[in-house]
Amino acid sequence: MISRKRNVDHSIYLFLCMVILLFTSSCKQKETENNTQNVTGFGFFNRITGLWNGPVSTSTTAGSFDIWYIDFRPISAGQVSQFSHLDTNTVNNISFFIVKYNDQLKIAMRTEGCRNDTCCVTYEVMDSVAEPEGYYRFSDFVKGRKRAVTTFRFTGDNLVVTTYTNKFNTSDTLVWHSTWNAKSGGKNNTLEAVSHFNYPQPVMTRDFSNAFNNMEESIFFNFDNDPYNSLSQPYVGSVTINISVAANLPVNNSDQIFLVFTTEPLFQGLAYKPENLKYISRYVLLGASTKSYRLKNVHPGRYYLYSLIDNNHDGTYLTGDYMSSNITNTFTLEDSQNINVNTSIDFIIP
Repeated sequence: MISRKRNVDHSIYLFLCMVILLFTSSCKQKETENNTQNVTGFGFFNRITGLWNGPVSTSTTAGSFDIWYIDFRPISAGQVSQFSHLDTNTVNNISFFIVKYNDQLKIAMRTEGCRNDTCCVTYEVMDSVAEPEGYYRFSDFVKGRKRAVTTFRFTGDNLVVTTYTNKFNTSDTLVWHSTWNAKSGGKNNTLEAVSHFNYPQPVMTRDFSNAFNNMEESIFFNFDNDPYNSLSQPYVGSVTINISVAANLPVNNSDQIFLVFTTEPLFQGLAYKPENLKYISRYVLLGASTKSYRLKNVHPGRYYLYSLIDNNHDGTYLTGDYMSSNITNTFTLEDSQNINVNTSIDFIIP
């Protein structure tokens, strides 16, 4: 028989264990809170995650366009990124992560833009914050607001991103470059990655103490000296799409194949659900003769794949245009995985 004294001793032991556990947990929470306070604008990491879409107006040769869909998800405990195309010649990748710079932890923004095989990578650092108002500003690491400024303004489910530059040092003052007026498409796409990394955490992704030594501005026009090349980014994988077009569907050289990845279906049965366009995660326009295309830096997760051809070149996908009859074509990409997916364009939209 177990004595009462032994039961009492056991109860005291369990009580002490619980006290120690609670104390340790409290210390870790306070340590995290203190570290968070040491990273100015840390609340940005929660605000930027999710699907966003809206029109872009710009003063550049790329021109303005009606809508841009992007998918910001965590790719580590202290980094969130989006990787997107407009077509095979126009790439835009944006990442936010914590760096060490001037002996402080700072939030950095990396923007990689490529058009017609001409690329540049711009690094900016968060230099002004008004957290309650949802305002965050980034500027060039070296030249500050004399070179470039990007502002983010969050209001409810809306986001306005505005960029100003000195036009590659051809202007004495900053001039407007572009504005993106976006609406949230939700954050369900981020839940798995948020849980996986316990995101966000105030952890350093890169040490930028010497990243821009002997440079007049934090911009690179090739990837040779890029301190954080997009190909080295963690967690993301790649998807190679193998494309076929039915022989009975006439295709011209001027036609384009449109591939769309969504996180929720665009069809319920045979009924099209246009309200679900907000769930577009990735898309790309390809030449009509493309048989295979590899999308890099794809977030792990489950996707619906749709493929179409705008047969009459009116910029829409309606009656007479082509699409894949497989409207339930889904695939799942795992952490850092490289997979192949097939799609067949075989149906004329009635």
